[in-house]
Amino acid sequence: MPCFNERATVSEIIDRVLASPYVAEIVVVDDGSTDGTREILGGIIEPRVRVFEQPVNLGKGAALRRGFREATAEFVIVQDADLEYSPVDYAQVLEPLIADRADVVFGSRFLGGRAHRVLYYWHSVGNKVLTTTSNMFTNLNLTDMETCYKAFRREMIQSIEICEDRFGFEPEITAKVARDGWRIYEVGISYDGRTYDEGKKIGWRDGVRGIYSIVRYSGLADRATPDPTPGIPELDRLGDAPNSADWITDLLTPLLGTDVLEVEAGSGELTQRIAAGRRVTALEASKHHVESLTVRFRQNPDVTVRHAHLLDVAERGQFDSVLLVNVVEHSDDDHEVLKAARAVLRPGGRLIVFAGAFAGLSGKLDRRGQRGHRYRRSELVERADRAGLTVVEARYVNAPGAVLAWVLARLPGGGGERTGALVRAYDRLLVPALRRWDQRGEPGFGESLLLVAQRPD
Repeated sequence: MPCFNERATVSEIIDRVLASPYVAEIVVVDDGSTDGTREILGGIIEPRVRVFEQPVNLGKGAALRRGFREATAEFVIVQDADLEYSPVDYAQVLEPLIADRADVVFGSRFLGGRAHRVLYYWHSVGNKVLTTTSNMFTNLNLTDMETCYKAFRREMIQSIEICEDRFGFEPEITAKVARDGWRIYEVGISYDGRTYDEGKKIGWRDGVRGIYSIVRYSGLADRATPDPTPGIPELDRLGDAPNSADWITDLLTPLLGTDVLEVEAGSGELTQRIAAGRRVTALEASKHHVESLTVRFRQNPDVTVRHAHLLDVAERGQFDSVLLVNVVEHSDDDHEVLKAARAVLRPGGRLIVFAGAFAGLSGKLDRRGQRGHRYRRSELVERADRAGLTVVEARYVNAPGAVLAWVLARLPGGGGERTGALVRAYDRLLVPALRRWDQRGEPGFGESLLLVAQRPD
């Protein structure tokens, strides 16, 4: 049961679910509620109700990802925390699973002549368009791909990686169960829809994302041959990209304290900029970079150069800030890196992570090792939370650059050896304009991802 700001209905829907004879447990994932929902959930003492809290609001798909991971019963059904879907229909939805005729069952609002509330015409049109488009790509004949009621065999849903954080979960999971050849059934259910005044959250942007998800998870997006992407350059090349270096510096310096551990300092371009007015320990695993850093900062008493990996740092609770810029995506175990960063922070100290965003933006530069894994916002937040850190902020950076990177990643041609000229042109011609555009607000995507987390007191 994903739940976000459902104070008016959450208690009633939990009571209705518990009244069903089919329910062994309810896994409620509170997705960063701020309206009192979290306090209501905290007061529930029913042993069958297990409540998990997301550190910030990450979206329905992210909450489902957490809930599926925590589920222990034989079958798992998705139940929204409002009153649109009735647990009375569990019998119909679960019957094909119990009879071992199906691996997943969709509860259709448009089958069987069951009662449903009459509401928005254009919503019904959008639903039909998304379902029809999905069917064209999956070769299924579903009538309601966007339905909330989807029931699964637990071991099968836990075997699938869910990437979408919001309502894109619906077309994503449909594409993946079709791709894997699961036995799919559809049964009619009732529906008591609500208006936006009553708390409905899905909007037209989610419809656009739905179309994207249909195409992406059908496998067509994977057939493109990515080319180099021009996002904010890696630190080793920031000497050729002063505008990008200034941009990163302006993003990070207001977040830093006075005693900073910079991990994988590279050639020291960022170190030089953040060292003004604070002590910086520049940690570097490469012997070559350590030598150049030592020469560069030999006259600066505020910069200490150390030849070591973060995992090898023995000091505990020494720094008020740890800076990981383009570090976690290169690591073999990002969870261990985040835990190690937490260990060297003082209580109340801050971890600042700057990383590449969205796997769909990956190009040849990424695959050649200059940037490894790219993260979704929810993915990095969940990793920080599991490492024992309190997330303060997590947002995307450089939205126009993400669009440009996605286009260039799909252009034909080799281009892989033009990286130096590409970085210089990108930095001089585009970065000043991108910085001004980025200040207009966060649209929910970007070429990079900035996360700020705190070690709890």
